[in-house]
Amino acid sequence: MNPLLNPRQQQWVERTLNSLPLEHAIAQLFNVSRPLEDAGEWLKMLERLPFGCISARTKSAASYQKLLSELQNHSPIPLLVVANMEHGASEWPDYGTDFPMLMAAGAANDETLMAQLGKATAIEARQLGINWVLTPNIDLNYNFNNPVTNVRALGDKPELVGHLSSALIKALQENGVAATAKHFPGDGLDDRDQHLVTTINHLPFDKWLETYGQTWKQVIEAGVMTIMPGHISLPDYQGYSDNPDDAPPATLCKKLLIQLLRQELGFAGLIVSDSTSMAGLTSRAAPAERMIKSLAAGIDLYLGADPERDLDYVLKAIREGHLSEETIYKSAKRVLSLKAQLNLVDAPFGNAATPEDKISFAAASQSLADKSMTLLRGVELPVQLARGSKVLTVTVGKLNPFFGQTDLDIFDAELSHRGFQVEHLLNPKTSELQELAQSCDAVFINIYVTPMTTMGTARVTLDSFGTWGWRSLFTEHFKVYYTSFGSPYLLYELPHIPNLLVAYGGAEVSQRAAVKVWLGELETQGVLPVSLPRIRVKGLAD
Repeated sequence: MNPLLNPRQQQWVERTLNSLPLEHAIAQLFNVSRPLEDAGEWLKMLERLPFGCISARTKSAASYQKLLSELQNHSPIPLLVVANMEHGASEWPDYGTDFPMLMAAGAANDETLMAQLGKATAIEARQLGINWVLTPNIDLNYNFNNPVTNVRALGDKPELVGHLSSALIKALQENGVAATAKHFPGDGLDDRDQHLVTTINHLPFDKWLETYGQTWKQVIEAGVMTIMPGHISLPDYQGYSDNPDDAPPATLCKKLLIQLLRQELGFAGLIVSDSTSMAGLTSRAAPAERMIKSLAAGIDLYLGADPERDLDYVLKAIREGHLSEETIYKSAKRVLSLKAQLNLVDAPFGNAATPEDKISFAAASQSLADKSMTLLRGVELPVQLARGSKVLTVTVGKLNPFFGQTDLDIFDAELSHRGFQVEHLLNPKTSELQELAQSCDAVFINIYVTPMTTMGTARVTLDSFGTWGWRSLFTEHFKVYYTSFGSPYLLYELPHIPNLLVAYGGAEVSQRAAVKVWLGELETQGVLPVSLPRIRVKGLAD
């Protein structure tokens, strides 16, 4: 019996499980992700094979809700609907409260605001029909060059990450949405990208237990419903200390998922793979082997399944003895149990946020941004400018609209609202920047670099030698102010700049908060939740 289910829910799980032919039990382990807005196309796929979970992408929140309503109405077993939502339910321009990135929450270190983030995300997600989110990221960002975690993580301090992520998990799940702790056994040490290669958590196991292990224990004790392994290895525990590159990723390793995660750490919930299109997995197994090896290792739900292809692979593996029917039905039971816990049979959608909720969520988002602002350098604060002064804002970064990155227009609008004349440049040539800067009373250089802006790095990279003048403009102009709307490690690349504020991401609330800090309207309260890299004289063997 599952103690988290009431008798009625338990009966539904057992009755449904017992009614599933093998093909349909396998299908419950499939997450199908397609950018389809046509409900008819989805229904055709579901009629051929009633898979258990979907990820959809649509142009608007309204079309998303309409699509999910049709699919849930026609599905005999309710669907799990999963989305990332790492900083709120605002995955469309026209919907939801956009909160700052998680590292901003680490800098603010406020459990009450963290709970508000969870409540807002859950209510706004469930209204659309989303019942499962792939957050929080509980990786410990020890390596400043890690290209995946960075501001998506809360920080590098196990106790901080543990208590804040637990507050988020509880709020999400109390409001009807399953949370996901990721990426087991823990990213943040390698300087490579698991989208491109299997990455390595290189800690000796005793040190892993003191750091990552403590954080994983905390979120399991907090009752997190699902855990996502990454395409990450833990060679010392796996027995590959002498050859770490040979260690398989957690998504393919029974020793990590069954022995460590389930037996030693005591996790009894659902294990979901990370995206199975990533080279950290695809470089380690052929297409016909990937789902088979993942399920055999302990994955319950396979993210990014191809229903037509993968069903045949799994059936063949069962016939040949590489997988057992018992394994399939155990995982199917966990999938059904999660659906029961979320009350999807009776209520696949949630109530809309009330007007009071929306006001409260917006206030919490702004409060979180305000409290997160972290001043690392401040030679001249506040910025002394007369009303009507001409200011230049410069955005530096490869903006990626797929990840919601657009130019920092709110920063400019806030300055204009206060009566300043604003000129703006995006990734300017050095000569253009120098010329315009000399006609302005102050220059605000906003560096917007977040994980996956450029695949494989979280460093500031532009395409031309001719664009690097922003790095030393402070030697040519007496009022130059740098804000990192992303990576907190900018001083490693710009160690001599006089003024640096860290905003941890480009959310509108973070842009507003940054302007308030520079103009003296807001005192900085944020505490950097990561350690900055230090350069020291050392020998080759150090």
